[in-house]
Amino acid sequence: MSRRGAHALLLVLPALLLAGCFTGKRPHFEDSPFPAGSLTGDINVDSVLTKLDAPAAGPISATYDVLTKYGAITRPAVVVLEPGRRSVTIGNVHYIQTEALAKTCTVDLSAPCTDRFDASKISDTLATVEFYAADTAKRLRRDNQAKIGPSVAHAETFAGQPALCVDMPLSGGTAVYCVLNDGVLAKLDDGDLLITLTAFTETSDPAAFVPPAG
Repeated sequence: MSRRGAHALLLVLPALLLAGCFTGKRPHFEDSPFPAGSLTGDINVDSVLTKLDAPAAGPISATYDVLTKYGAITRPAVVVLEPGRRSVTIGNVHYIQTEALAKTCTVDLSAPCTDRFDASKISDTLATVEFYAADTAKRLRRDNQAKIGPSVAHAETFAGQPALCVDMPLSGGTAVYCVLNDGVLAKLDDGDLLITLTAFTETSDPAAFVPPAG
């Protein structure tokens, strides 16, 4: 083989190898670094997580105060659960999900409902429609990774209901997570939010799942 041919081959081989890299399985980031059901190995944390990961299907009605610490704004929130249906209201925004629909509405009827869950409507609260269970579990898993000391378990009572709690020492202070036996949030106190259960019943109002007319 001539020197020119050998040089050409050396140029082609890296290109072929690079093409091979692109035709194989591409690397990707983990979609959820804190997946539901994953345990941390900390018994205090995991005892709370296992409840938050599997909240009761209902009927449940839970009322909360949601304090967004930045701006010190408190809003009411109500979660109503039935098997296959849920209603989550935070401030003036009402999310309704049934077997047949998912809508975002307003309590004061100032805007028409939209045929989907619009997370942007409550972005200023720093809470999510999943705050009562799944989102708090995600937060707890994240804080477990950032804790600077051992967690501490304790019991509290909210709205007459017993709750299991865990304190998480973090660099910015202690975060507190509490969950009822039914698996719904009783208290979340972390860097940006304070959510506290104020009322709880094992009942539901069917009207909570009916979008407003018009």
